[in-house]
Amino acid sequence: MADVFKVDIDRHDPDRSPASYVRSYQIEHHPSMTVLEVLAEIQGYQDDGLAFRSACQAGKCGSCAVSLNGKPVLACRTMVDGQDLYLGPLPNFLVVKDLIVDRARFEEGQARTVAYALETESVTSPAASLPDVEIDYPNLARCIGCLVCSSACPVAAKLDKQFPDPALLATTLSTGVRIKRNGSSAAPIERNADTCSLCLNCHVACPSGVALNRANAQAKDAYIQEQGQSLRDWLMGRAELMGQLGSLTPPLSNHALHNGIVRRGMEATLGISRHADMPAYTAPFKRWFADRSTQTDPATAERKVVYFVGCYGNYSDTQPGKDMVAALERLGVHVEAPEQRCCGLPLVSNGDMNSARQRAEANLASFQPWLEQGYDVIATCTSCSLMLKHDYTEVLGLEAAEEMAGRTYDLGEYLRLMAEAGELDLDELKPVPMATAYHTPCHLRAQQIDLPFIDLIREIPDFEVEVLDTVCCGLSGSYGFKAEKYDVSMDVGRHLFEALEAAEPDLALSECGTCQVQMHHGTRLPVAHPISILRQALEG
Repeated sequence: MADVFKVDIDRHDPDRSPASYVRSYQIEHHPSMTVLEVLAEIQGYQDDGLAFRSACQAGKCGSCAVSLNGKPVLACRTMVDGQDLYLGPLPNFLVVKDLIVDRARFEEGQARTVAYALETESVTSPAASLPDVEIDYPNLARCIGCLVCSSACPVAAKLDKQFPDPALLATTLSTGVRIKRNGSSAAPIERNADTCSLCLNCHVACPSGVALNRANAQAKDAYIQEQGQSLRDWLMGRAELMGQLGSLTPPLSNHALHNGIVRRGMEATLGISRHADMPAYTAPFKRWFADRSTQTDPATAERKVVYFVGCYGNYSDTQPGKDMVAALERLGVHVEAPEQRCCGLPLVSNGDMNSARQRAEANLASFQPWLEQGYDVIATCTSCSLMLKHDYTEVLGLEAAEEMAGRTYDLGEYLRLMAEAGELDLDELKPVPMATAYHTPCHLRAQQIDLPFIDLIREIPDFEVEVLDTVCCGLSGSYGFKAEKYDVSMDVGRHLFEALEAAEPDLALSECGTCQVQMHHGTRLPVAHPISILRQALEG
């Protein structure tokens, strides 16, 4: 007997009351069945009134994009496995009927960019421009205009206008719409580039493999360079400098950051929201590391790693780094923490790619001697590991970073590799009686390595972890600290706050420090990095 699965579809008919409803269907599963074939079978044999778009059926036209279990996908490229499905129209767009959304907003944007190029009098000049010579045509040429990226944007879902529109950005850059700036050809960049948080959900969702991380970063950089950078954004981009200053006298720094008068002054003069929880400062991790005695001999250790600490891990929350050192040394791994600069992501996020490139080049020079000695690179911060593994090459265009990229691991990824090699015996983990809820950082999802820490801590006896079906926390580095972006940041994170409160955990978990800040801010739950749990299980 063939397997049968259920398909629930969000339907919408403006001539019906109520206009929106859900209808269920039973479908027989066939090998290599796609979502588009499911829709075609329903329309052909069960409900000829079902409306959806489809043209080429080969992933070329982008017309068949829908929402599958809450995630935007291209129906013709997405396989089904016989499990129950929930299908709906693309999020962030008005619905015309059933699974057909109104593309007018996107098409109006395309017409507007053409008007820039034609210098139509009724259209104002774009906010900025990206020189034609900087545009990555081979990358952008893969865009098929399916709108999946824009429907995956958590910020766009919360803004009525001036929302990020990665689909429009990609088509504008790739189709040759150009204006003249300073005597050269350039692509128009609109004001909404500054509303992008660089969470990279669009980058992850793209079914055609367009590197939207580079396109979005370039657009934000172009906007800031032409519109000018505020003192607030200059400071936010220099998390390393702020950490150095804040950690000189942590109690005084933290008292100031919790003082209502100081915070109102910061909002009035700098534009830093008085409502946001700012990261606390502490004595630097590097000072602790330098004062300790190593527990392993590099001459005999089979594994040797250099730790990329990151600004948050060095100046705000040093516990994950300390737990990482204890856990790895217990497993016989030798750990070093060489001189290093900020990974550069705060600078990229605040529109200063040149300064980010300088930090990256300094890190490459500092880490190269260790790579030559056979050391791997690890990071406890998923944003730092993403920069080292992908963005130094993909966003900043540094070919010299390729070796380091290939030798860099997120800490959970590295420990999972050790477990797979038999160097971490999960059967020997001690009980940790605790109920927890875990949020996946956007920048871990962008690495496409699944959930390595979850694979490990689920093996701990008496330990419970619920992986929340959440997308973005909303803070996105420094994005949610900005006064004009605080409200949208909280709106984006609300689904996470509600999921955490519903789970009622003893502890909330996430690898990302700023995710932890936002999780605590929205719920007041205690938060921690998963390495702290794993260390407990290793040491008992």
